[in-house]
This record gives sequence, structure tokens and C-alpha cells, in this order.
Amino acid sequence: MNKYPFTLEKLPYAYDALEPIIDQTTMLLHHTKHHQSYVNNLNGVLEKHPELQNRSLEDLLTNIDSLPLSAQTAVRNNGGGVFNHNLFWQSMTKPNTS
Repeated sequence: MNKYPFTLEKLPYAYDALEPIIDQTTMLLHHTKHHQSYVNNLNGVLEKHPELQNRSLEDLLTNIDSLPLSAQTAVRNNGGGVFNHNLFWQSMTKPNTS
């Protein structure tokens, strides 16, 4: 998921892998609905700005001030949501395996 159109990354574990700390239903909802919304909204903004579509997520976020003003807030919020969730999923492990 480096450039537009961005896609929802697969989790590095099953939705039930973090039980009993986080249940499968919560993981499924958070990943497939909440995180997916950030991805969809980011793509929606970039669809309106073809000049930004060849840039990586990291480049968009670290150079937010170089984006058109009309895209900055949406890229910050949704791109940040995508980036943070990707990091979040990667940082979690099964209970008692860290």
C-alpha cells in the first residue's frame, strides 16, 4: 500500500488471535469498517487531486504543507488514520508472546 489507490492491509494475524484481550468481533469491526473508512476517504481526496496520486503515504504526511490547502486536512486526518492503524496492527501480538 505505497501509493494511490491505497488498500486496506491484511492483518498479520487472525481476527481472533488477540483474544481474550480483544475479541474477534471488535477486531473485525475496527479493521474492516473503521480502518477501511480511513482508506476510502484518503482515496476519495486523492481522486480529486491527480497530481498527488504518485506520492507515498509517508511523503504525503511528512510534506503536508506542500499539498493544496483543500486537501491538507483530509489527508492529515485520513492518511494519518491509515498510517496509525497500520502501525497499531503491527505492534500488537498474541497475549503472552511479546
